[in-house]
Amino acid sequence: MTNQEFPQVSVLFVTYKRFELLKATVESFIRNTDYPNLQLVIADDGSGPEIQSQIRALPANDFSLPAKNRGLGANNNSGLKLCTGKYILMIQDDWACHGPSDYLRQTVSVMEANPTVGIINFASVLHPPDLSRRLPGSTEPCYVTPKPYEDGRKEYFLYADQPHIRSRAALDYVGPYIEDRDMEKCEIDYNHRWKDQTKFLTAVFPGYHLKVFSNEGVANQMSFRTGRFRYKVAAALQPLKPFLQKYANPLFVAGKASVQGTLKLLEKMRIVR
Repeated sequence: MTNQEFPQVSVLFVTYKRFELLKATVESFIRNTDYPNLQLVIADDGSGPEIQSQIRALPANDFSLPAKNRGLGANNNSGLKLCTGKYILMIQDDWACHGPSDYLRQTVSVMEANPTVGIINFASVLHPPDLSRRLPGSTEPCYVTPKPYEDGRKEYFLYADQPHIRSRAALDYVGPYIEDRDMEKCEIDYNHRWKDQTKFLTAVFPGYHLKVFSNEGVANQMSFRTGRFRYKVAAALQPLKPFLQKYANPLFVAGKASVQGTLKLLEKMRIVR
């Protein structure tokens, strides 16, 4: 088959002030992916001219490099506007790709054979696959995941910002991300919109889950979340939490609300991120 016979996959790398991790992510993807029709897009969230000049030297086709930091939702949207492929593979800048080299061929083959599949996840929590609903199109088994994983402690979602591939049709149907500087608000909003729609299915290759991609940011203590100021504050206050909840819960509740309000104000004023 010629390259034109393979539907184009746009690979969107989302980044902010982590050039070395981004460089390793892009290089590992190119090294371990043999799909023949790719568009590589890098969307940076205003990391500054020095970092952005380095980003421009990376082997990508298109770049979104705004001067100002506008938050995750705006960064995702600006990158997605450059994506021209029938499918969009989203990868944050701290995920190394390991292959097997044909994983993307297998994935696209499944999505071509099953147009109602809107997302195939490669990471996040492993949602239980319905083993009676194996999807045709690949030699590697792929299954529908009709319900999110549950453990009774928190709400999990079928959509996650960790490495996944989406069809253009599903992306257009659900719509863009909200452009709010609060990362969690942006993600939760999209989680709920994906949860509430019924037109497109979510699926997984159990054999690829957390194997094709592995997270390098946490190991380097540079993940988007662990690197944020609010999480550093939470980690510093964590030792006090059990004592206050047990012996002074009203103080704990009031203090938590005060700290969260202050942090949101500082983030809104762009004093911290």
